[in-house]
Amino acid sequence: MAHASFQAAGGIQPEQRWAYRARQVDELVEVSVVRLGTQRPARVLVRFVDDAFEGREEWVPPARLKVRWGSVDQYRAREERWDQIHAAGLSPDDPREDAAERVVEMLFDGDEVSIGYRESGAIRIKDAAGLAPRLGLDVEQLTGHPDAFIEDDELIAPWEITELVVTAAARQNPTPILEYVGNEERKAQYEAIHGSWSRGGRRSNDHYYEPDFCIKFDTEYLRPPREILRSWCSAEAIDRFDELAELRKEVRRVGDVAQAAIEALRAVGNDSEASRLQRELGMTVEMLRYADAAD
Repeated sequence: MAHASFQAAGGIQPEQRWAYRARQVDELVEVSVVRLGTQRPARVLVRFVDDAFEGREEWVPPARLKVRWGSVDQYRAREERWDQIHAAGLSPDDPREDAAERVVEMLFDGDEVSIGYRESGAIRIKDAAGLAPRLGLDVEQLTGHPDAFIEDDELIAPWEITELVVTAAARQNPTPILEYVGNEERKAQYEAIHGSWSRGGRRSNDHYYEPDFCIKFDTEYLRPPREILRSWCSAEAIDRFDELAELRKEVRRVGDVAQAAIEALRAVGNDSEASRLQRELGMTVEMLRYADAAD
């Protein structure tokens, strides 16, 4: 897990002591800055302090200097905290992280809640005390996890807390999630028959994906997060949503029948009866047919 860069620490200067690491798996070792390079890419000449290195000097990229040596203990403690987060978290290809990010995008405002890139599904919460009651939770449920900690005025908590937050939010407000899932399922069904186009900057860069490819891609990458999103909504909410979807279909069917009747009346010159039927409906046929778009 990257720490604050050397620029944020005030810049590298000769005679400063820094914690050096060439690879993430290496231990941090103390080096002294001898001088700064003048060419590109940037390089720093450092001398390794420990006697085991026998005064070795080396030109190194500045990115390998992680933190001033006086703050190395705090840096190591932070890395240990993040190691715990990763150990308790999700693998990079786990579809639950995609699903959680979708819930955060749809149901939370601004940056009050976020899921960091390559942070194993960990959640960042700006105001846990304010968020908890809105989700019907006790604040200790968010802050009390042994691996949770505060960093840059944010609560950082592992996947277990992320899942608690997004499932509570999904149960509380399932409609946007179920609408999204329904739209994506209809899109997948369409592309399974017709394929899809990827539009480039120019028509010559457009690319057509065959239905078989779309089916495979959806099965492997898109359907698993959809199924997870649906599972996070309560069974009661899913039933209500499915019933509403069927009702909307019936509304559209009635609208089509009414439209056909009105047009038939007008076709035989019975405009007055057509207008009367229009008024009896209490709304325009077009509104009736697409009432679900306004919900």
